[in-house]
Amino acid sequence: MSSFSSSFSRFVRELLAPPGEVCLTCGSKTKLVREWPGICRRCAEAIPWIMRPRCLYCGRGIGCPDCLRPDARQRSFIMNRSAVRYDEVMREWLAQYKYRGHERYASLIVQMLGQAFVRMQQEITYLQQHPGTRRGELWRPDLITYVPVSEARLAERGFNQAQVFAEGLGRLHRLPVAELLMRSMHTEKQSFKTRLERIQSMRNAFECIPENFRIYEMGGSGIDHAAPGRARILIIDDIYTTGGTINACAEAIRQYARQKVGADPEIYSLTWARS
Repeated sequence: MSSFSSSFSRFVRELLAPPGEVCLTCGSKTKLVREWPGICRRCAEAIPWIMRPRCLYCGRGIGCPDCLRPDARQRSFIMNRSAVRYDEVMREWLAQYKYRGHERYASLIVQMLGQAFVRMQQEITYLQQHPGTRRGELWRPDLITYVPVSEARLAERGFNQAQVFAEGLGRLHRLPVAELLMRSMHTEKQSFKTRLERIQSMRNAFECIPENFRIYEMGGSGIDHAAPGRARILIIDDIYTTGGTINACAEAIRQYARQKVGADPEIYSLTWARS
């Protein structure tokens, strides 16, 4: 499309748009869609959803060499699912929120996570259903938690995006959210590291918060309906790259649960994007 045609098309959209409606992501003055807060139909249709993961372990939408590696067999979480592929457009959306403080992106991303969560529920329910049995209730986690950030990162940004996403998802689906983890050490930004450096830097990076964890002891007063020792915990983060961060969080939770509570919870993760 020529620059003239593009400019004329935008002019027409702006001319026909209701007063005051401006797309959050492309800046066009046009009619916004109902399903996704703040964006226009064209931007909504360009979202790179992961509808059918090729890798059933990490949820990647294309072939996944990471999960074929020997170290993948030692992971402490059952599966990850992600809403979208982390392409250049999604990278910009997250940067607008995470680094530039455009708070309106939060509700959009939470809504997208909510849809991915529903698909995850349906998939796990189907996988866990035994042949010849009637369909039961949808799978649900007993508790949502999130990847914590260091005090330095929190001071720098003013918020933890994973916490915002987790709390938003909890409100959407009426699920309890708890801060189970804290950073035991500050790590440098993962985007500048190799795969091996990411994994190594995450080892022993997290530990459980005892006073918070006790409220949600497996099969205790916090999760009364959970099978004793088998509570289902869902970890939320923004991006899944190598799985090192999610695995380190899952390992910290499982180790603490085994040592302090005598339980071994099932850990799942849901991230907004899969790189």
